[in-house]
Amino acid sequence: MNYKLPLLAILLLVPLAVMPAADTGPARPNLILILADDLGYGDPGCYGGALAPTPAIDSLARDGVRCTDGYVTAPVCAPSRCGLLTGAYNQRFGMQWNEDQWRTRGYSVPASHLVLPQALKAAGYVTGHLGKWNIGADITGCFDEAQDVMDWEADYFPDATDHYHGVDNPAEPDSSKVQGVWGPEHPGGEYLTDRIGRHAVEFVEKHKQRPFFLYVAFNAVHSPWSAKTADREKFAHLKDPPLNFYAAMIASLDENIGRLLAKLKDVGLDQNTLVVFISDNGPALGKSAIKVWPENWPKEILVGSAGPLRGHKGQFFEGGIRVPFILRWPSKLKAGQTYRQPVSSMDVYATFCAAAGAPVPIATRLDGVNLLPHLRGEKAGPPHESLFWKNGDQGAVRQGDWKLVISQWQPKLQLFNLADDIGEKLDLASGKQDLVAKLQTAWLSWSAPLPARANPPSPKPGNSKTVAAAAKPAQDRASLFESKDKNRDGKLSRDEFLAGQADQGAAMTRFEKWDANLDGFLSAEEFVSMGEKTK
Repeated sequence: MNYKLPLLAILLLVPLAVMPAADTGPARPNLILILADDLGYGDPGCYGGALAPTPAIDSLARDGVRCTDGYVTAPVCAPSRCGLLTGAYNQRFGMQWNEDQWRTRGYSVPASHLVLPQALKAAGYVTGHLGKWNIGADITGCFDEAQDVMDWEADYFPDATDHYHGVDNPAEPDSSKVQGVWGPEHPGGEYLTDRIGRHAVEFVEKHKQRPFFLYVAFNAVHSPWSAKTADREKFAHLKDPPLNFYAAMIASLDENIGRLLAKLKDVGLDQNTLVVFISDNGPALGKSAIKVWPENWPKEILVGSAGPLRGHKGQFFEGGIRVPFILRWPSKLKAGQTYRQPVSSMDVYATFCAAAGAPVPIATRLDGVNLLPHLRGEKAGPPHESLFWKNGDQGAVRQGDWKLVISQWQPKLQLFNLADDIGEKLDLASGKQDLVAKLQTAWLSWSAPLPARANPPSPKPGNSKTVAAAAKPAQDRASLFESKDKNRDGKLSRDEFLAGQADQGAAMTRFEKWDANLDGFLSAEEFVSMGEKTK
């Protein structure tokens, strides 16, 4: 049967036939951001880790790009997450340290600066969040869907009423602070990491027909260190807790990343999905960072591995700010690459927007850059001329292979060449004063226009202990301890402690006062707390 349409009708139909659908097309990839919590640079197998197998994370590196010099914007969780999701230095919002997140005097991201999910949502992506949030923006206004929402930390197993302490309850920002649980304690209780992994798989199945952005912010491997009883025997060779718990938690984290990757393949989305995997900061230092600590656990232990790096969570040495950083996009990025230029978590925002063809919102100022041209070899040279870190009067700056660490305490300025000394063992400041001055000037110039902290320390007048505590943050004293521990044996002898002290008599008095167990040495805990917490 022949139908003859009027010419005008035909002309009206032509634009409809060639116009692409708004939310479809192979050019629009799915975007997944996977964030681990407190996972060290040296924990995944593809970064040299051996504590627990990580086949899923390793597969991301095998099939994608492994960055050797991937950084976060802060060595603690709240400001790090702010930098990640705003695509900018967190200090621009008055966010320098965890305390700046407190509800009573916390920072907030201005409404004019759209966070990453808002930018992608405006471009037609369906957006989902799973897990830890912990930034100064209303999550309900940022994502289409949000589940398993946490602020600081949470229990890994539910109670008898199937409630997870610290999850999906704004009035509960913390866990119950109970370390070392093999669970579930109640039949049928789902391990929180498994729950987040299950929800991630369900999100992909639900939205497989349209482009999506999924932010999977696992709280693993953050304390409280707890793991599934089913994994206990697998890591029984690790005699000392919490490393046995920690290893099982890494394995579970990796298992659930594997579940998500398998789902992408099952629904045919793996080739055109850009997956980024990073950690929010370096590994935590046991009892010094954890308030509730079992008596039978080691008093000082690094829970996780920074690999060849010096330092840990809460420090501006590499171990606190350099993290596993992997990108995989099989249809667009060559597999098996190793990228050695410094990159930042701030770059995820610009990179995802570029991949999605989404414009960066007009009033949103990014400090991060689109990494895709660099990873494809289309742009030579480093993505960043400089990278900066700051908390008050301390911080760091990296330019090329050179890094200046700035402390409130002696040595106040330490200079390292990371190409020759990735472990920051050799301080070159004394022999390169011009370079030190150049880097310090760059840091000060960058710092000058930044706003004050949203919630700065406020010591009580007349309370000398409070004033001292505010003047000497634990993270600074931990850095100072490491610089004085010349033989790296985890304790300070009298000679190490007295070295460089102007008043040797007064210094000796402090040593004897702080040596709470009278063993003739200062442990890291005794030094950091100046003897107060150990008596």
